[in-house]
Amino acid sequence: MASKLTFLFFGDDEAYFKTLQAEFKNSTRLEINFINVFEREEAKIQSLFLKVYRGRPAAVFIDFSKQTQEYLHLARLLMRTQLDHEFVTIGLVDYLSSNDVLSECIATGVNLAYIKSTETFDVVYDVIKCISPGEIDSPGFATAKLNETWEAGFTSKIGFIHKDGLHVETNFKLAKGDRLRINHAWLKKDLVPSKDVFVKSVTTSNLFYQYQASCELDFIFVDEYLPPEGMQPKLVADKKFERDKLVINCKNNLKKWVKENTSNSVAKTAKVLIVDRDFNFYQNQPRTDKYPYIVRCIPYFHDMGDELNRLRPQVIAFALESDEEPAPKNSNEQLMKLAEVVKAKFEDFKPFIVVFNCKVDSAYLQGAMKYSNVLATTSELSVGLLMRMAEIFEKKRGGITEGTMFDDREKVFIKKSSPSSICEFLTQVKVIKFSELDVTFEADIDIPVGTNLHLWKPVDMYVNVRAVKAQGKTTEYYGLIHCMGEVEKQELRKFVNAIFFKDHDAKVKADTDQFKKLNSMKLKERIEKEKLESPDGYINTSEDPVKNPQES
Repeated sequence: MASKLTFLFFGDDEAYFKTLQAEFKNSTRLEINFINVFEREEAKIQSLFLKVYRGRPAAVFIDFSKQTQEYLHLARLLMRTQLDHEFVTIGLVDYLSSNDVLSECIATGVNLAYIKSTETFDVVYDVIKCISPGEIDSPGFATAKLNETWEAGFTSKIGFIHKDGLHVETNFKLAKGDRLRINHAWLKKDLVPSKDVFVKSVTTSNLFYQYQASCELDFIFVDEYLPPEGMQPKLVADKKFERDKLVINCKNNLKKWVKENTSNSVAKTAKVLIVDRDFNFYQNQPRTDKYPYIVRCIPYFHDMGDELNRLRPQVIAFALESDEEPAPKNSNEQLMKLAEVVKAKFEDFKPFIVVFNCKVDSAYLQGAMKYSNVLATTSELSVGLLMRMAEIFEKKRGGITEGTMFDDREKVFIKKSSPSSICEFLTQVKVIKFSELDVTFEADIDIPVGTNLHLWKPVDMYVNVRAVKAQGKTTEYYGLIHCMGEVEKQELRKFVNAIFFKDHDAKVKADTDQFKKLNSMKLKERIEKEKLESPDGYINTSEDPVKNPQES
């Protein structure tokens, strides 16, 4: 038996919390310590991050039904911060929550999401399957066998839009020159009628969200006209001319829309990276997304080059730990390594490094690090002090904005809380097994474990990919179904049962037909035999020679 696990539940729905507790106790062999916490103040909600950081739970439930934006912010912090332990994050909404909240819940990167109801077995089953698959028994629900191709979406986030296309962050694997399809908020007849886009560039640098890469996408605007075989050349030319006119009209309309909305779009200036094992910025402080800068906090560097490349901060705050402390992570040695990595790989933007808890002055540290953009202070890391420094550095650097890191085109930066910030890359999967809890499918593309795929057939739902098995040219994936309401669950059951019992009934009919055929043949053989053997020609047909398989 594994040691006792801790599950954190951030929410004030006591009835649902108790229902979950009971379901976990009844359905699994694991020992679980449940802790329920709810905060209403913005600063205290952000501080719940520290309970996860220090408490090392196996699962974290976050209820977005109340204080929605504050708890969504908490989820973003958890999902983009690399901590020392793994845990499953579960988002919860209620029936009063909008579809936009459910979509943004998935976009934060949480592993699973549910609409709260009295039916909780699927929640328990999915969570335990993610944590310890062998500790929960299969419920034996009907499984339908299929061979159908369905459309699937990879949830991604849009940073900004310009007259030619989108800047998107995603985990969808793509490369420069790819042509693919994408759902987004500007799919309108007079703006961008076509879902098709070209991938102009891909990078793993200068990211804002928790995704692994960003890409520049150029709109196709209007699908190319593909004439049927045998169409007259003049008619083909006319159709293509109409398409070209429509493209010009859509481009002009989008350019006008961008111009009209640019003034309402504000790009945050310099990025500030705080390296601090105490997470001072999360200790009863204003939400980090309320500052005029992009603020990111990590406890220490796991992969310094990769993390600096991903964030490309203009200011790095380093909370120096004493070498006398047990197992210091942010030591003098790490500080020297930081300077070396910056000089070797990031000479192009030369970030300012502010060292807190430092016993030497700035001049000495600059000489020791052989790096001029260093400021040392004996003070402990202070939110107020660092923000004042960031303002000074930002003015000194000329107010670098996120937009100028790409090009000088007019852009509309999309707020992360806006529904239009969410888009979906579209692909196809071949579904081969399906129950009301899970699905097995094949795909020609690489789908990392943990990915949440959006499916619209047979109901609107998401699938969290848990296992991958190579199958020659294609790959087989296993995923857990989640993010459904009661109506969708009922429709899904009907869909599965209709296929399952159709197959079952077909097998029963086939067995019965085979029995009848065999019975008829055996009866005929016996009659012929008895005719030859009976002296008076009497034939006994009172017993069937073959027993009906349905009666055995």
